[in-house]
Amino acid sequence: MAERICGVCGTRNDADARFCKNCDNYLGWDVGASTLDGEALTGTVPTVVGMVPAEPAPTPTTAADATSTGPAAASDPVGVPPIPAVPAAVAAAQPTQAAHGSPTVAVANSDAVVTAGAPAEVEFTIENTLTIVDGYVLEAVDPPSWLVLAHPDVHLMPGEVRSVALSLGLRNDTMVVAQRVPLTVVVRSMEDAERNATVSVIVTVPPHGPRPTLEARPTLIRLDDADSGHFSVRLDNRTANYPQTVGMSGGDPEGVVTFAFTPEVVEVPAGAMVEVAVAFTAPQPAPGQQLNRQLTVAATNDEGAITTILTLVQSTAAAPVDAPVRVQVQPSSIRLVDSAEADFEVHVDNRGGHSDVTVALSGTDPEQRLSFAFVPARFVAVPGHVTRAHGRLRAHLPPRGTSTTHPFTVIASDGTSDIEASASLEITASAAAMATAEVRAQPEKLDIGTHGDGEFSIQVDNRRGSEPLNVVFAGRSDDGLVRARFSPPNLVIAPGTVGHARMSVSSPHPPPRQVGVRQLEILVSDGTQSLTASAELTQTGPDRRRPAGRWLALIGALLVLVGALAIPWFQDVPVDLNVGALPQNVITALDAGLPPFTAAVAVAEAPLRILLAVLAVAMLFGLTGKGGLIRKAAILVVLLTVAYVVSVAVVISTFPPLSFGIPIIVVGAVLGYVGGILARPAG
Repeated sequence: MAERICGVCGTRNDADARFCKNCDNYLGWDVGASTLDGEALTGTVPTVVGMVPAEPAPTPTTAADATSTGPAAASDPVGVPPIPAVPAAVAAAQPTQAAHGSPTVAVANSDAVVTAGAPAEVEFTIENTLTIVDGYVLEAVDPPSWLVLAHPDVHLMPGEVRSVALSLGLRNDTMVVAQRVPLTVVVRSMEDAERNATVSVIVTVPPHGPRPTLEARPTLIRLDDADSGHFSVRLDNRTANYPQTVGMSGGDPEGVVTFAFTPEVVEVPAGAMVEVAVAFTAPQPAPGQQLNRQLTVAATNDEGAITTILTLVQSTAAAPVDAPVRVQVQPSSIRLVDSAEADFEVHVDNRGGHSDVTVALSGTDPEQRLSFAFVPARFVAVPGHVTRAHGRLRAHLPPRGTSTTHPFTVIASDGTSDIEASASLEITASAAAMATAEVRAQPEKLDIGTHGDGEFSIQVDNRRGSEPLNVVFAGRSDDGLVRARFSPPNLVIAPGTVGHARMSVSSPHPPPRQVGVRQLEILVSDGTQSLTASAELTQTGPDRRRPAGRWLALIGALLVLVGALAIPWFQDVPVDLNVGALPQNVITALDAGLPPFTAAVAVAEAPLRILLAVLAVAMLFGLTGKGGLIRKAAILVVLLTVAYVVSVAVVISTFPPLSFGIPIIVVGAVLGYVGGILARPAG
């Protein structure tokens, strides 16, 4: 038997329980109480799609309220269990007094049944126990929000007893679910609020409303080439104030459609509308036919079945027509280089067919120069798929450096017809390695200036070749004077690479200050064929005059400097460069008996030596120029030296006895002058 679970504490209770055995929570006489074939239906609440505003769930009662002595529920709607009767403790309740002088209150009927538009009246008997006139107010303690209370004015004389009718009604703007709520009514003195009495009343809202309505969405379902579908049914219980539980089922006149409801047993809450998902399966009609079926969906309990009808339209496509098998060679254009065998694929396309086709593969070419092999050579082409087979063909290589094209045909035969696919084979035989190689000299033009040697880089390009290249090098010039040496002398270049070698050249110089241009030819040979590359060698003849002139000018300047500063000019006359002692020297010479002019010539030697040294330095500075300063300084050195010697000879009336100083100075000046001439740039 199904169980009922308390929504407050989660305790499992019997299916017919009205109150929770653990917390005395009111389980409701309607939830799960619907039956089918006498068995209780425990339903699931699916997605709620619409609800009328309603009051909260019933408030739990105490354990003392479990005993029922109220009227039977024979008048309850069909399918709804009886409403629990008034607890005996409530029916026997006596007035309670909170203080001395409180009114005495008794209730005639403690069970009030309230429906929309029909308030219930509870008869109270109130006795004024005071000695004064007093008025009384009847109030409910924490009444439900949907409950409306009203009573007439109550003023009693001392000791007077009167019956007062308390009206209990429902608010018009709220749907109140079927429930039973204990209500505490306080009768309070208007003179002294401390004087009051309490009475318990049970307020019952009975279930009312029609059975739910059933609607299928959509009402027309169309299936094309399919045997299953989905729809939903909507159960509308918005006009009833109690939940209703039904079992879902479906059928068709032929009894061939199967249904799956999620859920199969549905509990529709009070004032709500829910949707149930339905999946169904129906056999398809014959190919190319259309079939209409009426589907009936029922929501059933012991009150009866609620049904709705929808239409199912099924159609299927006409029987397919098999398309012929197609054959394709991939790739359709095959290119080989230095190879005689090629692989390809044969695609047998049976995607347009609906049955197996057994095909046998073969190949042919017009020139009968090709041979074919297929794996598998015979197979079944599955419908709706492309079946692939592996093919291989073999041919003969053409002459080297040439290519040839062979058209061929692949035939797929199914026993009654042949399907052909055309393709072509192009075979290329690579030329000899030397035929595709290239030779270059880097740089193409080399200027070695006045040097006698130079170096080129030789590149042998075999990137377009398919074979290794083994070559030796040789070189020559147009005048036959250039000698070439290669490192390495022979070279092996792999296909697809570039080989490098060094060519060192030596060449005799051209005439001085002349430029010679020699054309070089580099020869690369593999023993059968040769390749050549051209290069140009530019060389300048060295000019040896200027270096010689600079050396002569340097030697000459040094001789003048040495002769002027370190070597005596006359025999037995020491070198004296003390210019500050000239006046004393003149006096000494006069004391020696020399004539005044002779003494002056004798003492002029020191300044002249210094002047000649300055001119020697000027000759050295002239090395940085074009030689003009060297020549001028050399001429001045010679003139000053000769003038000084002549002056001395005239004074002493004879040629003075010379030492090595004067000749060295003159020789140095002459060498410097010659060097200055040679140091001039060639014009």
